[in-house]
Amino acid sequence: MAIYDFFVSVVAPLSNDSKIVRHFVAEVMQVLRDNYANYELVLVNDGSEDDTSEQVAALLKEYECIRLVNLSRSFGTDVAISSGLDSVIGDFVVVMLPESDPPELIPELILQARNGYDILIGIRKNRSGEPWWMRWGANLFYWSCKRIFKIPLIKNATQFRVLSRAVVNAIIQVNDKYRYLRLLSFYVGYRSRTFTYEIVKRYRKPKVKGFLENVDIALQVIVVNSVRPLRFASYLGLIASIFNILYIGYIGVVYLFKAHVAEGWVTISFQNALMFFCISMVLTILSEYVGFIFDRLKGWPAYYIAEEKQSSVLIADRDRRNVVKSSENIQV
Repeated sequence: MAIYDFFVSVVAPLSNDSKIVRHFVAEVMQVLRDNYANYELVLVNDGSEDDTSEQVAALLKEYECIRLVNLSRSFGTDVAISSGLDSVIGDFVVVMLPESDPPELIPELILQARNGYDILIGIRKNRSGEPWWMRWGANLFYWSCKRIFKIPLIKNATQFRVLSRAVVNAIIQVNDKYRYLRLLSFYVGYRSRTFTYEIVKRYRKPKVKGFLENVDIALQVIVVNSVRPLRFASYLGLIASIFNILYIGYIGVVYLFKAHVAEGWVTISFQNALMFFCISMVLTILSEYVGFIFDRLKGWPAYYIAEEKQSSVLIADRDRRNVVKSSENIQV
């Protein structure tokens, strides 16, 4: 099997994954050792409450080229991956989730990336194993993003992807705590393609985010990446105002030309309810945007690192040709 001398980095976020992390690391390291002369595995502990950190600390003594980044608390999967991307040094970077992504696909994906694709985006074949409400909600979310909010989100795209060095450098320039990497990979440009794969199930019962957590993520994606809800609120307020003006004109005409005006309880009630509904919708959407603007103006970092640990050996090929050993090797 060919051993390539370019550098491959793998970033994997961990969240209460102590039961599977040893098996996952063994699979990834076997693939990296068999195919590449230089590699690293960056494991980001996203505020795990179990003994994930201790499990990885023990693995650092067994494997070379592994780094552990412990975040101060849980910041979410996208931010955890971003913290890994901020520190990787590879020519190609593989992002994968330990509970669902197969390491054996890495060599083929890296080969495609070397053939001219800067971004390779994984798409799951199906959503089996998820509750019906999540599958229905996902379909509605993707349809809304495409048809209503014009957000270029690929349906059923996962975190499993390969990024070139140029793409990683572009992504880490985005100074935003609300990082949705599946969209950032699209926004930065570069040549991309998708690949479909069958997810693995390292847990008997797959991890499933709660309903409110999924709703919160969906709102963040829409509000941060589209101004269409705000424009919709503007149109709704304008239309409601026009109807209100017409209704005022109607009241004036009735008052001038009709001798006896009946009590218009139904009409008035309907008009008031409609107006308050429109006002409530506008205020709701505006509140979401104002809340995100306020949060962004704080200027707080997207994450905080509590601790970093690493294997005793960080470069497998110590004789790597492009590693400068002394200042005498540099020619001006």
